[in-house]
Amino acid sequence: MSDDKPKPPKSVSEVLESLGMDRDQLRAMAKDAVADLTPKKGRGAAWEKVLDAAAERLGPNWTIIGNGLRAELLHTPVRWFFDTVGIDPIPNRERLIVGHTPLFEPLVPRAITLTQDSSDSRLRDKEFRRLQIDIFDTDSAAALVTRWAQGPATELFALKPIDAITAWFEDAYLARDEQHRTNWKLLAGLRVIADTGSPLEVIDSQLDYLRSRAADPAGLLVMFWEQFREVAAAGDRETTLRWLDEHRRATVREHYALPDSVFGDVLDDLGNG
Repeated sequence: MSDDKPKPPKSVSEVLESLGMDRDQLRAMAKDAVADLTPKKGRGAAWEKVLDAAAERLGPNWTIIGNGLRAELLHTPVRWFFDTVGIDPIPNRERLIVGHTPLFEPLVPRAITLTQDSSDSRLRDKEFRRLQIDIFDTDSAAALVTRWAQGPATELFALKPIDAITAWFEDAYLARDEQHRTNWKLLAGLRVIADTGSPLEVIDSQLDYLRSRAADPAGLLVMFWEQFREVAAAGDRETTLRWLDEHRRATVREHYALPDSVFGDVLDDLGNG
């Protein structure tokens, strides 16, 4: 049996000494850490100034929506996707984001599909990897936003045409039982837009999925899919497209007061999602 006694824990002074620090240095580090986590005053107003300056540089195809830290640049004309550039408002660690949200289902604002520190292969420009934006330096920040919008954001918006996206979702729908994912639900709208077949079986699959999991089977999502099914069941693609177009405009306006001029004519120009 060993006679070794457990050593008493080191005091704070001993630990600091082993690290080559003293108590004053520790206090200074703690103060800096607290400052880093404390949001600076005026962040929302500073971000709005940045967007104003960036919008001037970007031109008429970009418009500002929202306010404060929730303000974003919307790429127009709006077609089947709601394309935005915004900010992930982590206090004093702000990062630019790209939103690319389909409008053939209910709109969820600020759906983040690409961020600066994403490992997504679509972000090819390493200039933006893990880059913090100083929203209080208006000129520098506006230049970064402009390059982000014209580079990674625009590249993502135009990544794949509707036909290619539809084919990808067809594969996802076929593999739905093995993958246990629900991203295939977008195929219903895509089949109508790309004219590749009836959306009914996809709608029914989505309704079965929602009803089996929803506490409120009359919720907004279920209502949307039920209405979609009712319109599509008639088998008239033009009527279904017009219904999706009306939904596209209405769902955006639930969140943002935008004029007709920002919406592209998707009924005549179906190839530019």
